[in-house]
Amino acid sequence: MVDYLLVVGPGRSGSDFLYRILRRHPDYAFPEIKEGMYYQSVRAYGRARAKVRPGGKLLCDIANDAYRDPKLLPGVRALQQQGVSMAMVVLLRNHRERAVSSIRFRRSRGRPSALLGARHLEQAVVRDRLTAGLLEDIFTLDVDILTIDFSTLVEDTQKVLANLAALCGTGPFAPVATEPVNVSTRARFVWLSTVGWLCAVALRRLGLTRQLQRIKDSRSIGRVFFKPLAPGRDEVRLSVGAVRTLDASHRECWSVVTRASVEQDGIFVRRAPTRKSIGLPGSRQ
Repeated sequence: MVDYLLVVGPGRSGSDFLYRILRRHPDYAFPEIKEGMYYQSVRAYGRARAKVRPGGKLLCDIANDAYRDPKLLPGVRALQQQGVSMAMVVLLRNHRERAVSSIRFRRSRGRPSALLGARHLEQAVVRDRLTAGLLEDIFTLDVDILTIDFSTLVEDTQKVLANLAALCGTGPFAPVATEPVNVSTRARFVWLSTVGWLCAVALRRLGLTRQLQRIKDSRSIGRVFFKPLAPGRDEVRLSVGAVRTLDASHRECWSVVTRASVEQDGIFVRRAPTRKSIGLPGSRQ
């Protein structure tokens, strides 16, 4: 079993869905918040690992924005030099679909970019996209990498989890009922949503990460701040330029993945160059 599982990929690509599944499995552990970003410091990794070591669990870290963090590559390599065994999962979603979902999400959360207007919000989402260049950098790391498309994660969850368990050397997953993922919401009151977002930032800065994760996991608190979108409401229309940019980036990203990985029934596996091949479900070795 590997020591550290790091999941990267833009928000709104299924990370919350995967988080809910992993935290219920006895072999996987999130000692603090979902986005621990333990790769940023050997010391931070050591503290997090110590919290899960007594049970021999796999330390998990779903860090959405890690793909554009300049500390990612040197941080992973520094951990490997300390003898840490790692595996990575890259989450991908059709860039256009992800942009629409992200715009709705930022509006509902009262994010500053949303408060500056629709045009600025679209520009922010396009700017924050995963690019082929960033993905190529990730594939230079000497770790096993599982690339999962959003639709595959949601529609064929058991196959994804079987491959993940084989990659990490953990026990199998029990059957998982597909729950609503990335459901768009709208703020009940924008000012209330904005206050909640600022409180979350403050809790993270103060190091109160466990309390923050409990709040984020609470559905009752979510119902106070947000409500489901009404049918046909809050339709998002992207500009022609944004659509072209997003579609081109999506094609380029998948070109990187298919060049570096082996496709196995819709799952893309890139094995670490210095490690022996791993027999995964569906492998034709």
